[in-house]
Amino acid sequence: MKKTLIYLFLLFSTGGILTVAESCQTKDPIPVAADGAVAVAEVNRNKSYFNFTNLATADFEFNLKGEDFGRGVPVKSIELWIGFNNPRVALTAGMTTCGVGVNCAYPNAAYAALPSRLATPGDRLLRTVETLPSTVNITAAQAAQACGIQLSSIRSGDTFQVKFVVNTQDGRRFDAFHDGICDETRGQVGDCRLVIRVDTRATIYQPLR
Repeated sequence: MKKTLIYLFLLFSTGGILTVAESCQTKDPIPVAADGAVAVAEVNRNKSYFNFTNLATADFEFNLKGEDFGRGVPVKSIELWIGFNNPRVALTAGMTTCGVGVNCAYPNAAYAALPSRLATPGDRLLRTVETLPSTVNITAAQAAQACGIQLSSIRSGDTFQVKFVVNTQDGRRFDAFHDGICDETRGQVGDCRLVIRVDTRATIYQPLR
């Protein structure tokens, strides 16, 4: 009670003006993000896997473009690197929908760690896309040849990874990205790689982080 009276006295004796000191405020400058660019891939849902029932004609397709987030770093080309993983990751149905009335499926393990890095040996240059935006089509036969394996050796549940390396008009090359930029949510912030699953049906899945 005595403390309360003292505080009131101090408040009124200063003309009713109460000064509060600042706290927990930093004066350090916020670092500016470096200019850069990423790839953005939108997968064709009708060609979102390699159909194991007919690998000879199976193909995977996506629309590809570069994105510099308005930072004035135009993309010159995007390299497509591919690797064969063979993790045989099982998919299980989720209790949610993917927003289009289709049940999601969730893998019981991560398809590939984020952030993505080119693996040597393992990843091989498949092609370089210089016309952007562009529709990219990859056949199972092309993927197998690029990875140095026989088409007949591929099994259901196998996977390929397509990783993106972005080249800009000013001569820079971006082959490593932060995991907050690169994800597999299909056309959000950016993509550093796509996973092509060998299966008997198309599956819209939510990868584990």
